[in-house]
Amino acid sequence: MRNWRALLGNERGVALVLSLMMLLALTGLLLAFMSVSALEPQISRNVADTARDRYLAEAGIEVGFNALINISNFSTALTSASASAPWAAVVTDATLSGVTGGGSSAEAAFAGTYSVVVRNDFQNADSAMTGQSAGSDTTPNETLTSDSNGIVIMRATGSFNGASKTIEVVVRRQQLPPFPGAVNLPGLQADSFINKTSFDIDGRDYVCSASCDTDANWTAGASNMKFGIATQPGTQSNVGVTYEARVESAVSGSSSKQASIKGKSETTGAYTTGLNTIQADPALNPTVMQQYIDAVANFPGTTILQSTQACPMKLTGSPSGLTSTPTLTNGCSGVSGVNEPLDLGTRDNPKLVYFRGDTDPTSQFTGLTLDKGIKGAGILIIEDGDLKNLGSFQWDGVVIVTGNYVGSGFMDDSDTLIRGAFVANEKVAGEASGFFEFYLHSGADSFSIRNSQQNLDMVQVMRGNHALTNWREL
Repeated sequence: MRNWRALLGNERGVALVLSLMMLLALTGLLLAFMSVSALEPQISRNVADTARDRYLAEAGIEVGFNALINISNFSTALTSASASAPWAAVVTDATLSGVTGGGSSAEAAFAGTYSVVVRNDFQNADSAMTGQSAGSDTTPNETLTSDSNGIVIMRATGSFNGASKTIEVVVRRQQLPPFPGAVNLPGLQADSFINKTSFDIDGRDYVCSASCDTDANWTAGASNMKFGIATQPGTQSNVGVTYEARVESAVSGSSSKQASIKGKSETTGAYTTGLNTIQADPALNPTVMQQYIDAVANFPGTTILQSTQACPMKLTGSPSGLTSTPTLTNGCSGVSGVNEPLDLGTRDNPKLVYFRGDTDPTSQFTGLTLDKGIKGAGILIIEDGDLKNLGSFQWDGVVIVTGNYVGSGFMDDSDTLIRGAFVANEKVAGEASGFFEFYLHSGADSFSIRNSQQNLDMVQVMRGNHALTNWREL
């Protein structure tokens, strides 16, 4: 018994066993640390490669977006799409047939590449991403290769070192409504007062060959011809005559006035002058106009300048020549006062300029007054207030006066030149008599409004008309 107890109480050799156990544990930890240290650079590299892939994809989104907004019709980018391959390349070699970034193969290996493709929103499931109703996404006008709603889906993939990242976005364009005439009166009243015997309203398509700031370089083309003046169909309720007849009454009895209105014939479609180029057209009506105005007002990036009856907006340009940065004032001081230059855009950088006024049932509120030499390019909107030109005014693009109790006045000593389209849209059916949607005073020095598809296309591709939405990573 004593021998067993002595043996069990003997602790000799325990230190060796514990040492071996500790050595094994430390060896395991060492191997684990060595394994982690070997994997950590690879993990870090993978994270860096993934980040680079994402940045490359974002670069592709920017390049693809810039490519898309520079074409007047998204359908151009969809021509190569097919049922088996609905995605069409956006840019390759700086053209609209696909984008590959990275330059030479050596540069690509060092920096990575990106590719960009686009497809139309023609599938039923696309409504979940675009936010459009399934019915509008699947209309007959939306096909693989034909876009009609100004919405496409773009996908960019960044690739580097065997890894890739894909980003998908929706590209939206706020499309212009149709303008069937050089002058358009699509509202609930088309009261017109034309007291000047010689002027220029021309529905022929004016195209600039070079140096577009020089009016002599603009010539009338035969394609894309429109009416001289267009109204909506139907009868103006407060006078009991058609909208078309309401406009025609402003020039009837004067051969000189009628000769000043030119454009497409309402009967033959050929070039003509006079009453036959004043026509009702259903393409532009109060509903279409209001949908467009609402869309522009709610479009990302739209800035609305408020003109009030207490502080009405006025643009004052150059006393000699024309400036695209006139001074905007509203006649008030303090926090309500405005006195600053306003960029009205150029042909190289057209702008959306939006003024909103106060509804005035007396029809006497001028929401925007133009004084002295002013020029601009893009879209000019004056809502719920009159537009009145007192000086020299030149605009490339679209000028829209719209809202309640509104009108446009081209006054004594004024010079007006609009190349693109002009719209005066009255939303009230019962405005008092004596107020006009279109007013041309006899004392105006010159007045010219010309249809120009070139300028309408220019407006269509301006950056402010586009937005990236519904960003998601795949």
